[in-house]
Amino acid sequence: MDKVESYEDFSYHSHDRYEIYYFHGGECKYLIGDRIYRLQEDDLIIMNGLTLHRAYPEPGIPYERSVIEFSSEWLRPILNNLNVPELLSPFNQLSNTLFHIKDKEKSAEVKALIKKMAEKLKSSKQENIVENRFQIGELTSMLMQLLFKVFELSKQQLENNSLAESDKNIHVKKMIEWIDTHFCEPITLDDIAHHLNISKYYMSRIFKDVTGYTIMQYIMSCRINRAKYLLEIHLDKSILEVSLESGFEDSSHFSRFFRKQMKLTPTEYRNSTAIRMKNTN
Repeated sequence: MDKVESYEDFSYHSHDRYEIYYFHGGECKYLIGDRIYRLQEDDLIIMNGLTLHRAYPEPGIPYERSVIEFSSEWLRPILNNLNVPELLSPFNQLSNTLFHIKDKEKSAEVKALIKKMAEKLKSSKQENIVENRFQIGELTSMLMQLLFKVFELSKQQLENNSLAESDKNIHVKKMIEWIDTHFCEPITLDDIAHHLNISKYYMSRIFKDVTGYTIMQYIMSCRINRAKYLLEIHLDKSILEVSLESGFEDSSHFSRFFRKQMKLTPTEYRNSTAIRMKNTN
């Protein structure tokens, strides 16, 4: 749980990880895409990370929140092995949704679990044992418990969403699922249309209607977020390796596009991230 009193870092951002945001108290609005939420104590937000989002706190008024981020690429095989892949359904089907936990017992359980996770992460960093498999196993177990609680909160909305889902939304969901699996490959609109067996013109129109993005904008957003992840985590990878593993044809095209989007070169972004991580440890 973090008590936040400085606001210079609250810029719009996106990332390729799922996010659970828990608001403990204070004064804050939260912007996700074009939606604005005025947060109340015990509000919980789930996000897919790709949609631009930011906290907008009241100047001079501290507020408390907890943020849990995790990679679906890392967690999905674990959930599949345990035969509970549906625990990611809230993030896939209800992404960018706010829940207000009215039940005090449930909110207390969630807060206690998040606090325990935060303490475990903090002690792991202090003792320099983040790579210890027992610590990782314990944190994974706690994350699973938290996902079960999120799934319980989401059940009614998931059922309503399933009943109300139109053919158009079903097509777009299938497009997103396919793109999320293949965006690192050289793909075209024809490839997606062929896979879904629909007209690429109809496909392009409904994707923009539902998401607000063109298909290529979404693909490039996925690639940029993948590149940011590789630059932050895999410091041994060259810029060429990062560009190819993110779906770009070559490093020069990648560097130009990355700088246009991020206002930094890939190397500058990596260095700024490394400095920020060093300062927080």
